[in-house]
Amino acid sequence: KVITVSQNGKSEGGATEVTASAVMADQGWANAGAAKEVKLDDNVVVKFAQGKAGTAPAYYTSGNAVRLYQNGATMTVTANGKTIKSMEITFAQGHYYMAPDCGEFSAEGDVRVWTGEATEVKFTTTGTDKNHRAYISAIKVTYLD
Repeated sequence: KVITVSQNGKSEGGATEVTASAVMADQGWANAGAAKEVKLDDNVVVKFAQGKAGTAPAYYTSGNAVRLYQNGATMTVTANGKTIKSMEITFAQGHYYMAPDCGEFSAEGDVRVWTGEATEVKFTTTGTDKNHRAYISAIKVTYLD
C-alpha cells in the first residue's frame, strides 16, 4: 500500500498546505474486489459507496481503477475538520462522469481538478448508462493543516 504525503511549505493564515495522494493500483485490492475506502494520511479519507447505483464500487485491474457505477454511486473525501483547497482526480478509460456537491470542478477529461474550501466533498456519478461512469485511478488532495 503506497500513500504519498508532502508538505508544500506554503502557509495561509498560519496553516501549512499539505498534499496527500494515492494511486488505486497501489492499494493491494484484488481484481473485482470491493473498494470501500482509501486513507491518504492521518487526516484525509476517501470513501466509496454504492449510493443510488445498482452496483457497489469495485476495483478492477483493467484500468487500475475503482469503478463508480452510473446512476448515483458516490465518493466522499473528508479531511478530519481540515479545509480542503483542491483535488486532482485521475480517471481511467474515459470514464470521468461525476459532480461535486460544492466548489468548482474542471471540464470533463481524464484529469479533473476540484477547487474550493470544504472539510468534506461528496462526488456523485452523473452518467445513466455503462459508458458514463467514473473510474478513479488516482487522487491528490491539498488541504490546510
